[in-house]
Amino acid sequence: MKIRLATINDVEIVFTICIRFHEESRFSRYPINPDKMRTTITESIQAANASCILLAEAGGGSIAGMLAGLVTSPRFTDIRIAQDHGFYVLPEHRGSSAAMKLMIAFRRWAENRQAVELCINQNVDIDQARFNRFMHHLNFKCCGANFVLPLC
Repeated sequence: MKIRLATINDVEIVFTICIRFHEESRFSRYPINPDKMRTTITESIQAANASCILLAEAGGGSIAGMLAGLVTSPRFTDIRIAQDHGFYVLPEHRGSSAAMKLMIAFRRWAENRQAVELCINQNVDIDQARFNRFMHHLNFKCCGANFVLPLC
């Protein structure tokens, strides 16, 4: 499993992964705006100092998963934290080294941008128990919960 940064040539590959991510998540009931999604992907790739899209490449160049994130400062301080905004491994690659290698690469990327903390959220409602075990295995501390209330 090889990890690499997405390039502008990967927009359609990332888009396809995002579609699968969306279909499996609790957000599947919301319609996708393909133009908005492609613009967001493109902007994330182009803003390489502040954001990243990491791709896990399996044998033969197929993509096994992705981790998209950014470095930001909370509203009350100038310190920098790295925050994910999409961490997904395709179902057929779960149990491989993809998730672990994506997290290692995201940590390195964040450290290179002087981030002092990694913040990974799980609000997509995909196999939460397995995700929690994985994050605890990596020594992450659970510091909250996500709650949703559909209004329609």
